[in-house]
Amino acid sequence: MKTVYRRLCFVLTALLLCPPASLAAEIDYGGHLKYFITYSDFSDKSVFAGDDNPYIEQLGNLRLKLGTRGANWSGEVHYVMDALYSKDLASCQIRGAVTAGGCDNLGSDARQLFDLSTSSSIGDDALLVQRLDRLWLGYSTDKTVARFGRQAISWGNGMVYNTLDLFNPFAPDAIDTEYKRGDDMLYVQGLFDDGSDLQVLVIPRRDVTSGDLESRESAVAAKMHWLKDQYELDLLAARNYGDTILGAGYTTELGENVVNANISLTDTDDDTVFSAVINYNFSSVVRNRNLSGFIEFFYNGFGLSGSNNSIQDVANDQDLYSRLLRGELFTTGRYYLAGSVLVEMTPLLQLSPILFINLGDGSGMLQFIGTYNLAQNFDLLAGFNLPAGPEGSEFGGLDTADQNGGLLTPPDSLFARLAWYF
Repeated sequence: MKTVYRRLCFVLTALLLCPPASLAAEIDYGGHLKYFITYSDFSDKSVFAGDDNPYIEQLGNLRLKLGTRGANWSGEVHYVMDALYSKDLASCQIRGAVTAGGCDNLGSDARQLFDLSTSSSIGDDALLVQRLDRLWLGYSTDKTVARFGRQAISWGNGMVYNTLDLFNPFAPDAIDTEYKRGDDMLYVQGLFDDGSDLQVLVIPRRDVTSGDLESRESAVAAKMHWLKDQYELDLLAARNYGDTILGAGYTTELGENVVNANISLTDTDDDTVFSAVINYNFSSVVRNRNLSGFIEFFYNGFGLSGSNNSIQDVANDQDLYSRLLRGELFTTGRYYLAGSVLVEMTPLLQLSPILFINLGDGSGMLQFIGTYNLAQNFDLLAGFNLPAGPEGSEFGGLDTADQNGGLLTPPDSLFARLAWYF
């Protein structure tokens, strides 16, 4: 069966690389080369405070892009190679779940319809991962768009937290949000004269244990988007990992600024769970500097209540735990507040502090990011994360079963990224 899949992928790639003249009018190509370095210092009470603490991870990321565009047919293929160096590679993936380091974005294709990735160790402290992150062929008319293959989809209007972004959402503290990880899917969009549209998708997935395609692991979803003069409205219905999800989104102006609100109802095997996010987006000019920002409230219906929780509490809540493992959720509490301001200091330099607060346990994290354009198509991003909170809290450290009383806590961290686009 894998031979059939690989042949199909070969055909799709061949159509993109050597498209018939009747199918494609032009070919676009480009890419980027990025270098990340992350310094993570865990507290002495952390379960990750091993002999190699503080940890330094280095990640090189190469993305090569090729696309075709024609009157009706189009397609895209992205090749991605990641090279990770870590002195403690064995614990890197685990630590990546609680910090935005180089380990948190290297996934496998175990659940995907097509296995388009390879991973190989280079010694004891380096890992090389290659994959096709985009590989789709599409057909479009004035009223319809259809695409099949590996692609990405983003729904919802959350700035940091997003209850309607069901497929590979970014973590709230993600440093690089330029590309979402692609999913193998069939995507169809219907366009209306007033700018409204209907999107429908099917994502077949495999059971990670057996490797078989399973309907309970897969997703089917539809979203209707209405575009009106005074507001925008979304209605969503989905079946994802065996759960039924209904959602709605609303966007409108408030003064000269924008308000977004999203809600969702998830019917699991055990309960019906309500989640919601609302944000206020603003922009202004202060002392001749452009300024924009937001403040956002998030209610996570899957989160734990109370101000003191443990890893065992998380593991005992199967709905929460499974979503954390799949990368659908990144928070363990219920009530969150986030805010950010982006200041354009000069046309080349932007500064952006972001504050995350768990209102339920009194913990939080400050993230500060600066971006500087070094040259044409070449920029530097750098910043830090500073978590704080009492023991037993999300950002102060969840209690564990460690006999020494160790905590699962995010580290103080410094990070930098160089990016060259071509």
